[in-house]
Amino acid sequence: MIKWFEKHKGASVIMLLLIAIEIFFFSSLPGVPGAGGNPWIARAYHFTVFFLFCFFLLVTIKGNKKIKPSYIFAVLLISTIYSFLDEFHQLFVPGRDANIVDILTDTIGIFSSAIIYSFISRKKK
Repeated sequence: MIKWFEKHKGASVIMLLLIAIEIFFFSSLPGVPGAGGNPWIARAYHFTVFFLFCFFLLVTIKGNKKIKPSYIFAVLLISTIYSFLDEFHQLFVPGRDANIVDILTDTIGIFSSAIIYSFISRKKK
């Protein structure tokens, strides 16, 4: 499946854009006062969505080429910045706020994705 996305860069770009839009959409939903919900669901969401964001960004940048440290650095930087911007954006949404735990969870998902993708990519060669 990874190889298919590497060969079809347009599909990985579309997936990346859909995930970025989805992150922005859910971040734009107003918070409901008193609705705490299950924090583990929120953590799982943050981890998963930024794992996938980082994965498709790495596939988009790398394509069919050999993985380079500069690609990984760029992806980690871009993904982390997007995480910060997501939380900053929530400061302006009624009933929402920025949360450092969300940024940390996003970052764990980002780094996990980069590590796993790098390992799989090197293992294939």
